[in-house]
Amino acid sequence: MAEAGAPPNPNKSTQFTTVFRGYDQVQVDEHLKKLSKDYKQTARSRDEATAAVSDLTKALSYAQQELSEAKAALTRMVEDPAGPAAMSERVKTMMRLAEEEISDLRQKAEADASDTRAAADAYADKTREKARADAEEFAKQAEQRREELDQEAGQRRAAAEKQSADNIAAAEQASATKVADNEKVSADRIAAAEKSSQEKIVAAEKTSAEEIAALKGEAEKYAADLKATTKARTDELIADAEAKLAEATTMRSESIELRNRVAERLAASHTALQDALERLGPPPEAEMEAAAAAKKSAKQPA
Repeated sequence: MAEAGAPPNPNKSTQFTTVFRGYDQVQVDEHLKKLSKDYKQTARSRDEATAAVSDLTKALSYAQQELSEAKAALTRMVEDPAGPAAMSERVKTMMRLAEEEISDLRQKAEADASDTRAAADAYADKTREKARADAEEFAKQAEQRREELDQEAGQRRAAAEKQSADNIAAAEQASATKVADNEKVSADRIAAAEKSSQEKIVAAEKTSAEEIAALKGEAEKYAADLKATTKARTDELIADAEAKLAEATTMRSESIELRNRVAERLAASHTALQDALERLGPPPEAEMEAAAAAKKSAKQPA
C-alpha cells in the first residue's frame, strides 16, 4: 500500500505586511499559492490512497480467484475417493485460513481507504477554514491600517495647509515690500529719463534749425544755378530750331519751284506729242494704247 504524503500544518499563522489603503499583493499572492500547493498535495495524497485501495481491491480479487480455484480443487478431491483423508483435512484448513486472510485484507484495505479519505477531507476542510480565517484577519488588519493611515494623512494635510498658508502670507508681505521698492526705483528712473530726454530734444531742435538753414541756402543757390543753366540751354535750342526751320523753308521753296518746272516741261512735251500725232494721222491700236499710257503718265506730277 502506497503511503500518502504528510499534509502541511494548516494551523501555521501568517502575518501580512499592510500598505497604504490596501495590502501587499505580492505577499498575499504568495500565501494563496502556498495554500493552493497544500491543497494540491492533499488531493495528490487522496489520489494515492485511492490508488492503494484499487491495488488492494485487485489483490482481493486475485485472492478470491485463488480461493475459488482452491474450492474447485477441493471439490474434485472430495469427489475423488482415491485421495487420502489427511489431505482432505489439510485442504479444509487451508481454505479456512485463506478465507480469514482474505477477510482481514479486505477489512484492512477498506479501513485504510476510509482513514485516508477522512484525513484528506479533514485536511481540505481545515485548509479552507484556515484560508478563510487568514483572509478575514487580513481584511480586518488592512481596514484598521487604512483608518490609521487616513487619520495620519488628515493630520499631515492640516499641517501642510497651515504651513502653506503661512508661506503664502510671508510671500505676500515680501512681495508687497519688493513692489514698493521697485515702484520707487522706477519713479526715480522715469524722472531721470524724462529729464535726459528733454535735454536731448532741446539740443536736437537747435541742431535741426541750423541744419535746415544751411540746407535752405544750398537749395536756393542750386535752384539759381539750375535756372541760369536751363535758360541758356533753352535759348541755344530755340536758335538752333529757328535755323533749322529757315533751312527747311528754303528747301520747301526750292522743291515747289522744281515741281513747277517739271510740270511745265511735261505740258510742253505733251503739246509737242499731240502735234506730232496729228501730223502722223490716226495711229494703230497698239500705238494708241502706248499714246494713252504716255498721256496718263504725263498727267501725273513728278
